[in-house]
Amino acid sequence: MRGPVALVGAGVVGRAILADCVAHDWPVMLADTDPASLRLAAESVLTPDPRLTVRPIGCPLPGLNAIAIHGPGPVVADGWERPAVVIESIPEQLELKRAFFLAASAAWGPETVLATNTSNLKVAEIFASLGNPTNALGMHFFMPVTERPLIEMIPCESTSPETLKRCREFAASLGKEVLVTKDRPGFVVNRLLAPYLNQAMLLLGRGASADELDRAAREFGMPMSPLELVDRIGMRTAFDTGRVFWRAFPKRIDPAPILPGMLKAKRLGAAAGGGFFHGLSAAETALVTDRLHPDAQEVIRRYTRETRTWDPEQLRQSLAIPMWIEAAALLSDRVVDSLEHIELAMRGGLGFRGGFFRFFDSLGSQVLEQAIRAGEGEPALMAPNGLLDLLAAGRSPSETVRSYADLG
Repeated sequence: MRGPVALVGAGVVGRAILADCVAHDWPVMLADTDPASLRLAAESVLTPDPRLTVRPIGCPLPGLNAIAIHGPGPVVADGWERPAVVIESIPEQLELKRAFFLAASAAWGPETVLATNTSNLKVAEIFASLGNPTNALGMHFFMPVTERPLIEMIPCESTSPETLKRCREFAASLGKEVLVTKDRPGFVVNRLLAPYLNQAMLLLGRGASADELDRAAREFGMPMSPLELVDRIGMRTAFDTGRVFWRAFPKRIDPAPILPGMLKAKRLGAAAGGGFFHGLSAAETALVTDRLHPDAQEVIRRYTRETRTWDPEQLRQSLAIPMWIEAAALLSDRVVDSLEHIELAMRGGLGFRGGFFRFFDSLGSQVLEQAIRAGEGEPALMAPNGLLDLLAAGRSPSETVRSYADLG
């Protein structure tokens, strides 16, 4: 792939992708409507690496300001006019993204790859106004970008093999693996993540403490507390992701009221001054696990119902099982086509430690079946028709999923 990378959107995610690109020696054109966001982005990469060069440049797209960022080596002057790939990380509004890609396509033509970093919208709908583009696809990064070695790629029906090949090469240059998924709600990682985060906040409203959730998540294999993860993602993004899941699968989720409560309280996440916790960084957040922000404590208190004392093993199972059920459902829906793809999504997109299916196999089919039956009536623990029957037949949890999805 030749030419620079054009990143459009200098928000939290755009800056994270920028940091990953410059760390791997890619020259970058960064554009945004807000000059202050560009200055913040420049500072975010210049602080760790003052050898970089940052200069303002013209942008052929209306309404956008742009800067060029590159290392000490030479940069071809006209390279900025035709980037190798454009990666969009602007707000999750369909018409806004459509208008942007119409302008980008007119400016740079079919030789430039057009990629949307959407996590919630249907990729085909974003590019529908371009007809049947061969150079367009979804390219979904995960936060924190420099620590998550995975990109989900979501081709349209018209996406050419050459476009996908070029994007795989780009991902490899960043040291990342690629998971190609169908264009379905939540793709793979967010489809697994949405019921997990919602379940965590439901448990929080039923008496589970932040500390207990932290321990349960880490014992399951997650790298951090689900509340810390929500803080990193941001309340608005977490809310939008959950809403997409609920609209697609309304019978499989009981939306937790704590999340919209946090939005109303303007506790918007780490990048906006803090969410559940005080700190802005992962290191700071890790130090305040027991000390939720007073405003967050008030939101939790307001929406707490039917509190109980949680046995650690019960809590861990209640947190983990919705992901196992969702893995079976998305494999049955052919979003991806192997258990290994689920493992890759969990490991590369969410930082899961250990084997995802190995965790459930270690519980055993009887324990898993009993836990699901004990949660009867709770949407997140309702197994699809047939899945529980296969589990009851004595198959291991991983073989149950394989048979349910008919993967052979």
